[in-house]
Amino acid sequence: MSQTDTRPDRLREEDGGGPGREWVSVVLRLLAAVVVLGGAYVGTALYFADRPPAGMSVEGVDIGSMTRDQAVAHLEQELVPRLQEPLTVTVEAQDEEGSPEELALVPAESGLSYDLDATLEGAVGRSFDPRVLWAHVSGSGRELELVGAVDREALTAAVGALAQEYDAEAVEGEVSITEQGVEVVEAGSGRTLDVPATVEAVAAAWPEQEAVEGSASSVAPALTAEEVERFRGEQVEPALSAPVKVTATRGEDSVTAEVAPREIAEMLSVERSEDQASLSLVLDEEALLARVRQDLGQLERGPRDATVRLEGSEVAVVPARTGFALDEEGLPDAFRQALTAEGEDRTITLELEEIEPAIPTAASEGWTFGTMSRFESVFPTGELNAPRTANLTAGVRNVNGTVVMPGEQFRLSQALGDLSKAGGYVEAPIIQDGRLVMGLGGGLSQVSTVVFNAAWSAGVQLDEHTPHSFYIARYPAGREATLAVPVIDNAWTNDTDNPIVVRSWITGDTIVMELLGERQYDVRTIDGQWRDRTTGERTVDDSPECVPQNPAEGFTVTTVRILSSGGREVGRDEFTTTYQPADEIICTHPDAGY
Repeated sequence: MSQTDTRPDRLREEDGGGPGREWVSVVLRLLAAVVVLGGAYVGTALYFADRPPAGMSVEGVDIGSMTRDQAVAHLEQELVPRLQEPLTVTVEAQDEEGSPEELALVPAESGLSYDLDATLEGAVGRSFDPRVLWAHVSGSGRELELVGAVDREALTAAVGALAQEYDAEAVEGEVSITEQGVEVVEAGSGRTLDVPATVEAVAAAWPEQEAVEGSASSVAPALTAEEVERFRGEQVEPALSAPVKVTATRGEDSVTAEVAPREIAEMLSVERSEDQASLSLVLDEEALLARVRQDLGQLERGPRDATVRLEGSEVAVVPARTGFALDEEGLPDAFRQALTAEGEDRTITLELEEIEPAIPTAASEGWTFGTMSRFESVFPTGELNAPRTANLTAGVRNVNGTVVMPGEQFRLSQALGDLSKAGGYVEAPIIQDGRLVMGLGGGLSQVSTVVFNAAWSAGVQLDEHTPHSFYIARYPAGREATLAVPVIDNAWTNDTDNPIVVRSWITGDTIVMELLGERQYDVRTIDGQWRDRTTGERTVDDSPECVPQNPAEGFTVTTVRILSSGGREVGRDEFTTTYQPADEIICTHPDAGY
């Protein structure tokens, strides 16, 4: 029994040392090798996970077997300086030779750069592909494509800066009119860089290309050579081809103004349309009318209203007269048409318009000329007063015969004429600052006083007068007027329906003045009492410029003019005058006096 039990044990022992155990060992060893090799494979893959394969490059820069950070740093060091190398933008030229023009664009200054992360995308990373690992180990060469980056805003600004240098405005031609015709300054084309299109071209080419074709266009001048030739042939040359004649007739008198081409050229200018593309002639209408009137103006005359004039002591009617004026309204248009015509069609006929006077002769039939008023004033004579008398004589002579039509105003400053030595006036005493001094026209205040009183008594409208600063005994108190042209004047208005004629003369030592016309009012004068009397001082003056002066007391007086018609009061004028006292001036210098 025991022998049978132990046999199998021996068999098992013999079996454990046989060929089966050897296979197990082989398998185990193989498994161990696989694990070792697999670990090495995995370790190799993990090692190369962050490294480009050996022999890999970007734009010729070797980055093989470097870590990713090392590769980026190396590429930045090698490639970034290249961003300072200009990119050439070639633009098909707009110049006459037709040769292209090259513009330089510096990438670093134009929003152009490199995207190194995108460039290394796929070149690094974990991979168990034996081919990838083999590339790492074997060092097989591979060139990565460099990926660019574009800042559109910066690139647009940079290309816009190029455009400022490149662009050129078109040179517009100039056209002017001379006696010979048209003088032309030739136009020239401009050019402009198409910034958006050029930006797109640069962005698309970056960074593969170092030269890019930009986009530009030609800018033509608005005024073409064809338009200039049309303008010359259709307008200017016909306009200056021959004279234009303008004729007019009045009665038996016929006059022609011949406007020569040289004169026509001076009247014409060139105007361009709003779009600057077409030309036309512009006629200086005022210059045309002035030129035509140089010859035809002799046919014109103004109308003359019926009026009157003083002939001796009588008033004579001056009949009205019809006037004639050129009918110039259609002349400019007719002249423009003649400029493009030939032969007889370059002759224009102007009509003369009759202009009727505002006051026809028939109006004079109702005029009458009686004595409306008369005023006399005595003046001092003698050798010392000779200059003053000369001024009175000249003033009265000039005022005599003055005609004041209905509604018109008489102004003494105008009636006296030229207040100068050439006009017959000399220096004589005048009142200045309360004292007598020498001045041109001295004494004319007496003429002014005569005028004022003649107008007062005639009942006409009193407009302007100024009393003397101190009272002069030969004048009516409160009814006198001084004169100091142009500061102080004397004026009245003819408010009747009849002309008024001033008649004035000197007889002996008296000025006489009459207003001739038709009186419409009766006049009553109230001269008030003198009040608030004052006296001046006595002064001795030893200067050679001294003019002796008699004393005069000062006072206030109110004077009233009452106008009535048919016994009924219709108007009243009231004037209050205050005279300052006049100092007595005693002159002691031998050269003093008038």
